Amino acid sequence: MTMTEHPGELAISEDDRLLASLHYLSLDESTWVLEQIFVRPAQPAATLAEQLIKRFTQLATAADVRIKLLDPYAKRYFATHPTDQLAAHQLPVDGADAIRPVALHLEHTEEE
Repeated sequence: MTMTEHPGELAISEDDRLLASLHYLSLDESTWVLEQIFVRPAQPAATLAEQLIKRFTQLATAADVRIKLLDPYAKRYFATHPTDQLAAHQLPVDGADAIRPVALHLEHTEEE
């Protein structure tokens, strides 16, 4: 298995097949948001997700940034594995103030 790192993404693959990935974005110069962890079905989800989270945490520590969490698995992980990198106030994932995904297929509303 090989872990690759690109801005905003960590991925674990084997034989050119993606097994797991972690996606994050830079909210500002001092904060990263861990958006989503994906693990391919039939793979050891907890093991692969933990490897990605640990590497993400190392990168955040090296960059001296705070972490905000959106991914439910990451929230559960950090509840039992606290780190100083976690931001004090996390982004809401439900309710009226929840972070909403951007629509991938927007309806065109302007007249041409």
